[in-house]
Amino acid sequence: MILQNISRAIRTQNWFAVVLEFVIVIAGVVIGFQISAWADERAAEMRRNAALERLHDEAEQIVAYHRGHVQLHERMNALRTEAIERLQANDWSDANPREMAQGLNSVGILPAAFPPRSVYDELINAGEFSEIGSPELRAAIGDYHAQLTFLQAQIDYIRLRIEDPLFVGQAGARLVYAPDTVRERRWEFDFDVLSRDDAFLQRLLLGNNSQRAVTEWTRRTLGLAQDMCTAIAERTGRPCNPPEDTSE
Repeated sequence: MILQNISRAIRTQNWFAVVLEFVIVIAGVVIGFQISAWADERAAEMRRNAALERLHDEAEQIVAYHRGHVQLHERMNALRTEAIERLQANDWSDANPREMAQGLNSVGILPAAFPPRSVYDELINAGEFSEIGSPELRAAIGDYHAQLTFLQAQIDYIRLRIEDPLFVGQAGARLVYAPDTVRERRWEFDFDVLSRDDAFLQRLLLGNNSQRAVTEWTRRTLGLAQDMCTAIAERTGRPCNPPEDTSE
């Protein structure tokens, strides 16, 4: 229809009509592009909002994960400190043997730091992370993941230095069959013998130092995870509410 009008206007040399028809065509194309761009941007905004909602849920799980690890480290640190003090004094009166064994065993246990991160990895791999939220939000997320990488690297390094297992061949330590445990074995200790072994105490003190360093790194990671969750919550309008029940 428009082409017919332009052809007719040219034949009759109605140049005003020709210009008008061209303006109408160009305006239609521009409006079409604008509508298409608006629809694309709206769809992209919906994807970004959906990604933020998923990041929010993941951040809450991350905070709960690290909080559980901090609580576990602190409990084992307390038991290990009591065991060290009793070893130095060779005083086992009113001691709980099972708890003291847990404290000694904990020196060689370093769980990996593998919190949930599937949403973050998906955004990175798809090249969409740079479109999420604000620069401040992305910085908070980046700071957390950088600290997480550091934490795991330190855990891996310390694992290489831990005697595996610590108590093999150690006088005063004996591995016994324990079908009630996952690995069907348990270490039993003669605390009096261990108290008189200064070399064992030195190894224990070194291991305790490493465990407490990991505790502080994990606590720092938890703090950055909480900052990340709070920053995401400001964008989603939902509170950062990590679940209370965490597995250890």
